[in-house]
Amino acid sequence: MLILHKVQPLIRCYFPRLPSSSSSSAYGHEGIASFFCSAASSDYSASAYLNSILSGLHQIQYPSLPFLRKSHALVITTGNGDNPFVSAKLISLYASLHAPHSSTKLFHSLHRKDTFLWNSVVKSHFSNGNYLEAFRFFTLMRLSGTLPDQFTIPMAVATCAELLWLHQGKLVHGLVARCGLFGGNSAVASSFLYMYAKCGCMDDASSMFDEIPVRDVVSWTALIVGYIQNGESEKGLEILCEMNRVGGDGERPNFRTLEGGFQACGNLGASGEGSCLHCLAVKTGLEHSQ
Repeated sequence: MLILHKVQPLIRCYFPRLPSSSSSSAYGHEGIASFFCSAASSDYSASAYLNSILSGLHQIQYPSLPFLRKSHALVITTGNGDNPFVSAKLISLYASLHAPHSSTKLFHSLHRKDTFLWNSVVKSHFSNGNYLEAFRFFTLMRLSGTLPDQFTIPMAVATCAELLWLHQGKLVHGLVARCGLFGGNSAVASSFLYMYAKCGCMDDASSMFDEIPVRDVVSWTALIVGYIQNGESEKGLEILCEMNRVGGDGERPNFRTLEGGFQACGNLGASGEGSCLHCLAVKTGLEHSQ
């Protein structure tokens, strides 16, 4: 374990201009030295504390990426470089700063990779639009023998949707069905619904919709917009009316739903239905949403 007087020079080296005012006292020299010193003892609570501090690093008013890289260097220097919680947070932060290659480099440097870490690197590429890389890491995850969870599958399926990879999406669907994974999970089912709709397979999308135990605005909207974008505007409006009739808290149209509805009205020349949708938008406060 590193003692405080050895850590403090490192803090001042990496963060020479770090503020120590009361408004950011948690990030002052002594404060940062203390929590890095505590984290080096490798007890869980200290690691969790370090993880929570890293969660706020991108909010500090400094050049974000250089600051994060210095923080990463200090994590390594203090012996926390292989901490899975800290590593996952760093991967996420690099992704939020549009540096997925740094996320990848960090991921490859780790000796132990659990599902959480795999999810972090898949998400880092997906959130930056690197869909090929996101799916490549999903494939590597499966080859490593690491089981996906309820967060992995929706990202993999959404990647297939964005790439219009129907075949690969069906393979992922087969994996889920074959292994009996996440039966009845609404988020997983909704991701397949979206993928099938995006790829133009509305019969499969409708079947997925029927299997969703608890439908929310995401699943309703995916089905409605899917029909409209695949040339079945009348069917899309019909389902939108059904959604509005059901009217549960999680089933009220959002801006994307109504946008699809207006598109359908335009396609059909249905001015009456368009007026009704406009009234609904005003009633729900979505008239000026973006």
